[in-house]
Amino acid sequence: MLIQLNIKQFGIIESATIELKNGLTVLSGETGAGKSMILAAISQLSGQRTSTSYIRYGEEKASVEGVFDFPKNKEVINIFKDLDLDLEDEVIIIRRDIYSSGKSVCRINGTIVNLSTLKKVAVYLLDMHEQHDNQILLVEKNHLNLIDSFDKEEIKKVRTAYKEKYKEYKIVTEKIENLKQQESDILQKVDFLKFQYQELAQMKLKKDEDISLEKDIDYLENFEKVNTLAYSITDGIDGEYGILSKLAEIKSNLGELSRYNSNFEEKYEEITNLYYILDDLKYEVSSYTDDIEYDEEKLDRLIFRMDKIKNLEKKYSRSLNDLIIFREEIKEELEELENYEENYDKYIVEQKNILAELKSLGDKLTTIRKKTAQKLESLIQEELKFLYMDKSTIKVDFKDKEYASDGKDDVRILISANLGEPLKSLSKVASGGELSRVMLALKIIFSRSIEATSIIFDEIDTGVSGRVSQRMAEKMYQLGVGSQVLCISHLPQTTALADTNLLISKEVIDKRTLTSIKELDRQQKIEEVARMISGDKMTRLSEEHAIEMLKLAEKTKEEIKTKKFQ
Repeated sequence: MLIQLNIKQFGIIESATIELKNGLTVLSGETGAGKSMILAAISQLSGQRTSTSYIRYGEEKASVEGVFDFPKNKEVINIFKDLDLDLEDEVIIIRRDIYSSGKSVCRINGTIVNLSTLKKVAVYLLDMHEQHDNQILLVEKNHLNLIDSFDKEEIKKVRTAYKEKYKEYKIVTEKIENLKQQESDILQKVDFLKFQYQELAQMKLKKDEDISLEKDIDYLENFEKVNTLAYSITDGIDGEYGILSKLAEIKSNLGELSRYNSNFEEKYEEITNLYYILDDLKYEVSSYTDDIEYDEEKLDRLIFRMDKIKNLEKKYSRSLNDLIIFREEIKEELEELENYEENYDKYIVEQKNILAELKSLGDKLTTIRKKTAQKLESLIQEELKFLYMDKSTIKVDFKDKEYASDGKDDVRILISANLGEPLKSLSKVASGGELSRVMLALKIIFSRSIEATSIIFDEIDTGVSGRVSQRMAEKMYQLGVGSQVLCISHLPQTTALADTNLLISKEVIDKRTLTSIKELDRQQKIEEVARMISGDKMTRLSEEHAIEMLKLAEKTKEEIKTKKFQ
């Protein structure tokens, strides 16, 4: 349940805090007052797409915050534990900040989360119907998802297995198609790949070889300089004027001096260490110069190899190490192509086996869907009967299609709105009012299986009037018994049945439009219902009618509650 909604700088809403209750809450008010803006704010908490147009003019950001009762749901608890989110207060606080830069930041209980995580949590908190949702029924490709989401636990397992098998089928089919396409020029391609492979293989390239070559070439090209440097080091240490003999004399004298003054013992050790360091350096450099010799032929060979490597790198637009990987890739592709016939036959057998499994899973999925569809047809029919469409017939029509990622079923919900009329697509026969009733029927049916604690309707009763609107209002009230339903409505029947009425109005202050939200008391509710009846200002007759409507509404509420809890 949504306990509290805090909105700041959102559209024409400067700042609003709305305390929400259980049962049916109706938001009413003149067109353009900001009712849909409140629902748009709530939609941000469910992870729906945002826009900088929501930010109030002249502001840097808009923010929406919702406080929810924590649903007793293992999935939500596991999400909270995985993200190390706070569980102690048994509330969920969702906040979304929308910045003028286009960026939006989502937080759950103070922790920043991505949009995907927000949606995973929000699905257990909010079920939103928006004005365009009726049009979803007109798009037949959506009908299959309705079937699958109705009995999702039973369907999910088989559908998941089918999808995995379909992926396997697509992969092996793609391999077969690739081999077919290559068949005409396969020999030419093999020759080309062989040339590439031989060119790379005969070089016997080694990883990071270019780095060691550069070092060796650099050394040989600077051979004289290396020898000169080495000689100057050894001569400076132990030559005619070298420092080693002088250092030995200093070390000996300092050792003698330290016998008389212990303050020099530390310096004696340092000089001794320096002596041996220089002595070691002399032998190391001498050994180095003894082992090396200038080899002009070797230098030419190294330069030649380096040039060949550079040419290959330029030719194939790859570095040395990437050329080694490329060589192995060519080898694998050659093996694949040279075994073309063997691989083709193997893939054909594999495809046949996978297709048999795919057909089995597809048939199983169809069987479950048809069983689910029959159950859904019956439930929709029952709800439509209450909504004065008792002469209508609903049928879920199945046709076979090519195997796709969602199965082999082409599904359409058909309707005959009047007795004796043939079944046709919803888009061809359903009026706006009929669509609204079908959508409400689906919402009622699906609300029994979904775990969202708040159901929200944006003018679902548009296009209906009279006794139909009364029945739709009763159904929404029924949904709100024991849970929470928020509804925008312009109809007096719905408004009269509400447990809580919020009047949304706007006014101009300092040349800026502001939206205000007020909970109506009994008398204010009478005035609002009367205004809806008269279409403008309240008259004595419309007030009497409103009072009578509210009395009937109270009686209807008691009947619904009694029936629900019997």
